[in-house]
Amino acid sequence: MQNFTFDSTDGYQLAGSWFPAEGPWGAVLISAGTGIRRQFYARLAEFLSQRGLHVMTYDYRGIGDSRRGSLAGFEADKVMWAERDMTAAWAELEERAKGLPHYWLGHSLGGQLPGLVEGIERADAIASVGTGVGIWWRMLRPFRWFCFFIWYIYMPVTIALLGYAPARAIRQGQDLPAGVARQWSLWCRSKDYFGKYLGRQRLERLAAVRQPWWAVGFTDDPIANRSTIPQMMSFYPNAQVTFDMFTPAELGLQSVGHHGFFRGGCEALWERLIGFFAHAKTRKSKSSHSRKTEQDFANRSGAFFEQGSDRDDSEPSLRGL
Repeated sequence: MQNFTFDSTDGYQLAGSWFPAEGPWGAVLISAGTGIRRQFYARLAEFLSQRGLHVMTYDYRGIGDSRRGSLAGFEADKVMWAERDMTAAWAELEERAKGLPHYWLGHSLGGQLPGLVEGIERADAIASVGTGVGIWWRMLRPFRWFCFFIWYIYMPVTIALLGYAPARAIRQGQDLPAGVARQWSLWCRSKDYFGKYLGRQRLERLAAVRQPWWAVGFTDDPIANRSTIPQMMSFYPNAQVTFDMFTPAELGLQSVGHHGFFRGGCEALWERLIGFFAHAKTRKSKSSHSRKTEQDFANRSGAFFEQGSDRDDSEPSLRGL
């Protein structure tokens, strides 16, 4: 693993890590959930690199090693993270892995906004884990009441007093720039989530995404659940989505929740993730020599995921919406 820095589209310096593979057949960019440092994804990144995939992780501005001093007055929001930081990270991956297929893996927020990334149309496939809308009253009980406290009391009061959101004080990951927290709060208090805030042009960019997309969720995740994941995917109506919901018992685990996919114990799903990327690579190669219809791919994709399609290390719970 190699740590490095690279510039966002506006020149802000971001921290990244590169996990090189021997004899690579593709490259994966892992985009984090809200307030999660890139080190959280190292276990999965190592696993993928050992199976022939270059992997890049990175910190958004104001998070982890991409934070520069105090967050009070620091300018950042989630759209900025997407259009500047995610875009720059995607360009960095493409530059480092020229000539290879490129894949997007997003955790929660990292799977919400790939449509705002310049160049995402060149992705061979997209996968999202724990990615749903963050509307507070659609969280599972009793977690939704904690969300109510955060969006209506804790965030407004602490931002007004401190100029940033001290998420670490309530064990909710890294402290957040005020703009990130305010935007997050607005989205989570709206029945349309970010639909009423992104604007027509940005929503059209989401709708333009057409790649194969594997959306993964877990029945014990109070955030990305059977209600919130489909609503999120409705912002991507033209993506070729396969949605799988797993129970912890199916994986031999007591719990998975919102973050457990990236810890040890989910290696069987990590292998399926590799299979999904490889399947997309094969399909793209074949498409240059044939005229397979989109419905034909949907049928084949459904067969590939038949096992899961009918299914009813220290990062804490709320982060990643």
